[in-house]
Amino acid sequence: MPKLTIQNVDCEIPPVGKVWNFYTGELERRSILKRSQDPEEQYWQRTSLPDGWDRKRAAEKERQEREPDFVNIELEEFRRQEWDRRLNGVWFMNNGKPEYLTPLHYFYLNWWKIDIGYPHFRKSDWEYFIFLDQVIKDPNCAGMIEVTRRRQGKTARSGAFLYEYTSRTNNAYAGIQSKSDDDARDSVYNKFVIEPFKHLPDFFRPNYDTAKGMTPADKLRFYNPTLRGAKAESNINDPELESTIDYKPAKDKAYDGTKKHRYVSDESAKLEPQHDIYERAAVMKHCLENDNHIIGKSIYTSTVEDMGGVDENGKELRKSGVRFKKLWLDSDQRYRNENGRTTSWLYQFFMPAYKAVYFDKYGYPDEKTAKEFFINERKSLEHDPRALNSYIRKNPFTPEEAFRVDSDACLYNAMNLNDRLDFFSYAAEDTLYDRGNLVELPDGSIDFVISPNGRFKIHELPDQGLANRVRKRGSSYQPMNTGTYVIGIDPYSHSKVNFGTGSKGAAYVYKRPSISDPDNTAKFVAQYIFRPQTVRMFYEDMRKLCHLYGAPMLFENQKQGIKEYFELKEYSKFLIWLPKAKQAGIPASKPSHQELAEATELYIEDHCHKVPFRELIDDWLMFDVNDTEKYDAAMASGWTLVADKILSKRFVRNSDTSNLHNSRMFKKVKL
Repeated sequence: MPKLTIQNVDCEIPPVGKVWNFYTGELERRSILKRSQDPEEQYWQRTSLPDGWDRKRAAEKERQEREPDFVNIELEEFRRQEWDRRLNGVWFMNNGKPEYLTPLHYFYLNWWKIDIGYPHFRKSDWEYFIFLDQVIKDPNCAGMIEVTRRRQGKTARSGAFLYEYTSRTNNAYAGIQSKSDDDARDSVYNKFVIEPFKHLPDFFRPNYDTAKGMTPADKLRFYNPTLRGAKAESNINDPELESTIDYKPAKDKAYDGTKKHRYVSDESAKLEPQHDIYERAAVMKHCLENDNHIIGKSIYTSTVEDMGGVDENGKELRKSGVRFKKLWLDSDQRYRNENGRTTSWLYQFFMPAYKAVYFDKYGYPDEKTAKEFFINERKSLEHDPRALNSYIRKNPFTPEEAFRVDSDACLYNAMNLNDRLDFFSYAAEDTLYDRGNLVELPDGSIDFVISPNGRFKIHELPDQGLANRVRKRGSSYQPMNTGTYVIGIDPYSHSKVNFGTGSKGAAYVYKRPSISDPDNTAKFVAQYIFRPQTVRMFYEDMRKLCHLYGAPMLFENQKQGIKEYFELKEYSKFLIWLPKAKQAGIPASKPSHQELAEATELYIEDHCHKVPFRELIDDWLMFDVNDTEKYDAAMASGWTLVADKILSKRFVRNSDTSNLHNSRMFKKVKL
């Protein structure tokens, strides 16, 4: 079976000239559409209704009033042909090469008339629909999150996605939300569902409720029309799907508690400040599943050119862009849990700007010309960093470019961070770190075991002779690599999540600066961002991390669970104390958060180019010192840098650290 990989998702298409039968799943041969014998004149051409269709259909309906079983053979053959293509897909010849159209892609191209007419075949759309077809088939995926440039048909495709399934399925429910209540109604429901619906032939329009007119204003209900008297009696036995397409306000819990088989969230990165796309998605996950089985599919789509701060009307949009980016990062199909699902249950889909313009008559883009054009435009804006960032976001080559942040919207050096983010768009991340778990061996030492779904990302294991360098005195353990490594963590306290996905536990191992090896030190060498099933599992992961690197740890001490766990395991001497403190750890307060931000700012200025973890750069770009709970990576890394600063107050390098927890080791640190 032909296979191809699109954006890290393995997709399957049938062999040339064959389709999968919708009802049996078996491969069946179909003729390949061909508008010309000349390869150069072979390109997509929609199949129109046969000549005289309206007249012949009117005559057919009139005769059916007298003879209910009568059908016009010519019309019936065409109806069967189009239903076959809608359900099974089709092949067509394009410049001498066969192209496969998924069932939904064919329906969209041939019958979904939008404001500019019927869509053209575009290779970028082809990639989208092949990807979406796999998303629909994947039992562990609840949909896709799409990022691309403006005016690329995102909403039009979404409208076809909502309608095609719901209009042929019994008891199916589809929903729409957008950046505002009016947009859900006007920009999605009316423009890209109802208007195309009105242009469909009657064999693709099931019975629908016309109680409020021929153009349903608030929902499209596939129920028999409401009639009175004798007509009502004759109508009662007509088939009806009892399915619905509607829209809801932009608020996060608008669909909470409902069942959905298709869902679209349009302009998801442009919500008003009182709404949160990340929380909206957390609600919708459970509308799309039943008894742990995913029963529905969703599309989250948006351009993200407003990541810089405000829209054209001056509305604050940074929060919305930040939360959309978090949803995007949680949807990376390369990283799935043991159930085969991403954190969001979605998959990422990104279309570069240069693949979405300058199409030839066969629907293929001229990527070289497009790239040259966009690069020339970028060069002309180099004197204006803000305008340049805005243009790049509107016409991105990579997902990282789509999420670029302006300097005035970032607490830190946005240029350094954006440059590092650009690096990740071209670097093979699997060469920067190994992913795996920490396991305890019979002798008590800790080993790193590579696993594709592991909780740890390790850029560099402890140097030879430093791994598991821990001293045991009596029953108590203490770290022996204080001069080389230090750890900062951002813990969480409760196993249960009341709403959404909950905060994750985060930790970083920092290889402390060394004058003798400046290029290979002052860098983060291990990362942990995960929420295990229980908080106790998180504490155990942290104990193993400290043991492996022989490193002390700084943590927020209002969360006492980890302190108690380390004391229970006789690891209390791994806990860093502040000068004159009454307990281990550091208080989460305005002064300490400011200290964290200042330490991070200095690090980004001098060492940002050493960071091997993209999640950390993402968090720093979005970090808000006044709203720290959403930034697990930024907080954990920040505490790591604060811990390094504390330890640097005394030259504690390759020395006995038995009194590490004793505040007399440190001079007073102003926080």
